[in-house]
Amino acid sequence: MNRRECLKTTSALLGWPALATVAGSVRAANVEWPAYEDALRDRLWMWGHDSGVYDGPDGPYNIPLSPPIGMADAIKSMGIPNVCAIRDGAPDAAYREQFRDVKRVAWKLAAGSNESYRSLKDYVFGLRDVMPNLTGYYLDDFFRFGDRPDFDRNSETEPAPASLSMEEMERLRAETLAYRRRLDLAMVLYTHQLCPAIKPLVRFADVVSLWIWDGADVARIEANFRKYRSLVPDKRTLLGIYMWDFGGARELDERFMTKQLDHALALYKEGQIEGMIFHCTPLCNKGLAAVDQARDWIARHGGESRKGS
Repeated sequence: MNRRECLKTTSALLGWPALATVAGSVRAANVEWPAYEDALRDRLWMWGHDSGVYDGPDGPYNIPLSPPIGMADAIKSMGIPNVCAIRDGAPDAAYREQFRDVKRVAWKLAAGSNESYRSLKDYVFGLRDVMPNLTGYYLDDFFRFGDRPDFDRNSETEPAPASLSMEEMERLRAETLAYRRRLDLAMVLYTHQLCPAIKPLVRFADVVSLWIWDGADVARIEANFRKYRSLVPDKRTLLGIYMWDFGGARELDERFMTKQLDHALALYKEGQIEGMIFHCTPLCNKGLAAVDQARDWIARHGGESRKGS
């Protein structure tokens, strides 16, 4: 029995809280928990926001209103087992109760600024001991190109402007590895940020989630992914799948949604990506065509295997 099979068997026998204790006795750098199953559905995530963050025709993205829906209920409605909780502040145990039966949870550790990182870090690190299904944390909107528009995009030694410095990233990486069970340090990267100057900082991440901000940019998805892999050849990668055109502040064109999904499935089967993240939970009960399209696609392809699995 290999390590992954051992962890799965232990999980089934003891349950997640007990597994956290068992995993704590193993070298953190060697623990992958819980291991992905050999099916696409198990490798699907949703980007989770509280309802009201984006909603409303008067908001910046022109998204229709709908009744509130919690992150856990939203992913259940999509047939997705995992969620990235992207929210500010320090919610209490009653709020966190919704995640009890979620398979994997990743929590936002920074929101595009150093101030947010410093304000969230203690709380998020505290979650490691009270959420046995917490498998990692996210540096959202990590790169800040607008802070220094004249920086050298082609430099591979001077890093692009970002929320955390090289020293902070090195320290965060060390703190992550030192914890008693292995968690993933993940960062958000957009296709319009692809340049050599991201490489010095990306190297500290375990996982990169790659996103296309503008719906029109979906037409360049193949070329953008090739460029990404030329810069970041070996990182575990989750491909972001938008269900609303945030760049255009409108519903996502059905053809763009189809292209996103078809290309994501091809990359997954080739072993180029680890899985996908659908954006985002507040959209799940608005009757949007792209959401229904994604839900049907997940139902059809969720059982498919990754090449080499």
